[in-house]
Amino acid sequence: MTRHFYRGLVVWCLLTTVLSGLAFWHAQHSFRAHLSQSLQEQLPERLQLALQNRLSHGGAQPWVTERLEQDLASIVTAGRLPVLGPCRAHVIQLLDDHGSAVNTGTVTASAEVIVPWRFGDSEIFERARLAVDCETNMPLLVGSQGLLALLLLGGMALLPRPLNSSARAQVQSLMASGTGYRAARRLQRQLAQLNSVQRQLFSYFSQASPLAPAEILHRLSQSDIAVLSAPQLPWFHRALSVDTLPAQKAPWLEAMDTALAVANAPDQLTFDCRRLRVSIHGIHIALSKTPFFYYLWYARLRTQGEGWVLNPPVNRPDRENAQSLIELMEFHGGHAKSINDLRENGLRAKTLDQNRNKIRDELVSALGEDLASAYLFTSERDFKSGRYRYRLGLDAASITFITH
Repeated sequence: MTRHFYRGLVVWCLLTTVLSGLAFWHAQHSFRAHLSQSLQEQLPERLQLALQNRLSHGGAQPWVTERLEQDLASIVTAGRLPVLGPCRAHVIQLLDDHGSAVNTGTVTASAEVIVPWRFGDSEIFERARLAVDCETNMPLLVGSQGLLALLLLGGMALLPRPLNSSARAQVQSLMASGTGYRAARRLQRQLAQLNSVQRQLFSYFSQASPLAPAEILHRLSQSDIAVLSAPQLPWFHRALSVDTLPAQKAPWLEAMDTALAVANAPDQLTFDCRRLRVSIHGIHIALSKTPFFYYLWYARLRTQGEGWVLNPPVNRPDRENAQSLIELMEFHGGHAKSINDLRENGLRAKTLDQNRNKIRDELVSALGEDLASAYLFTSERDFKSGRYRYRLGLDAASITFITH
């Protein structure tokens, strides 16, 4: 705020200086033009009478000059804004030494007034040159131009700012959707006040939803969405794309609330053993029954320790881990076929690999690869056996269970 104030003050001072200079130049120029015209009408005749029989070649008698300067010793200026005080004219020259013709009504740029005149019936124009010196009403000059500068700056501040290319594109896009120009300009100003996440969401909803631009802006400007961060945005979009929404407004508004809840949900993996589904960052995903139990088994091992499971050798199934998986399936109602296979054949590397791949495919299908990656498996080679071992990459603190 202070920086804007000082910047405005500097601009006001510069504008006041420029306007004062222009006003002073205009007042001087107008006065000299008016004085030149008045002298052009009166001075030639008086000079002819005064100088008749008193001329010497190349100049005028001193008393003529003295008399003329006495008459021009105090000239009152006129005008609506008297920035010039009393003026005084000094005679520089009464006769043109070269006798050259001069255009009438000439005002030089050096505060001189030139009055051309002709003596008698001579064809040669003479010219009188007078230097004009005026007092300046500085308080009135600076005060009036400072006020004018203030009014100009105030008017400029009230004018709508020109739109940049991005803003023009936004206005055109809003108008293309059926919004009038004035409403589009108003909506564009509101849109400019939103943060980058809100603007991204506005672009998305403008193209994908049946909501009017004003309805979208009203919803996005509310505080719950205003605090949405960039890392939360992919979860917001994923929650909207989980279900197909109809082309009515109400379901879209409800879906926005649901997506916001998902975006604000913690980075947590929850296993609902009653419904045989998982919830990831607030998104519910129904897995196939057998992959669900393998995922649940890996998650329990992760919460009980490091959670690593070494793939058994091809020719020697893992009976110990098979028994713990059988107990988990029997307790929560797993497939009898899968339970019998584990009881008869043990836990084989092929079975583990197949179920990890099924888990990965179903999570990626529901969340997309980027969002699902944090909830999948990490692997490393066991140096003793040369085989790979796997565990969930998620921290144990981020895994919860609902059992009843």
